[in-house]
Amino acid sequence: MELTAGIMLVLLSILHVAYGEKMQVPLLKQATDDSILLGAYRVMSLQGGLLLFAVGLINILNATSVITLQGIAVYFPLGIILLNILGFMVIAFSRHRELFKITVPQFLLFLIVVTLESLALV
Repeated sequence: MELTAGIMLVLLSILHVAYGEKMQVPLLKQATDDSILLGAYRVMSLQGGLLLFAVGLINILNATSVITLQGIAVYFPLGIILLNILGFMVIAFSRHRELFKITVPQFLLFLIVVTLESLALV
């Protein structure tokens, strides 16, 4: 389960950055010529993608016994993913509820990842 969650996270990390560049950046360019705003978006998109990639890689390495997470560290990958989801929920609920409509596929994938991560802890 942990290996599957890790692979899913690595794939989601690639999709996160690729989707931002292909879909969101062109829309931002149409809305503004502010290079700082575009750069800030690209940085946040890449940071999010790298975070997902790192957590996925940790899951893969732990599942294949290349590394061993012990003690409280076994909860870190799940905790990081839950913090990521919490951050999304806070922003979406408080300021941009329309985000829920367009993020259903992502949310379902993250629900699967959280379930797999949780089951791997048992």
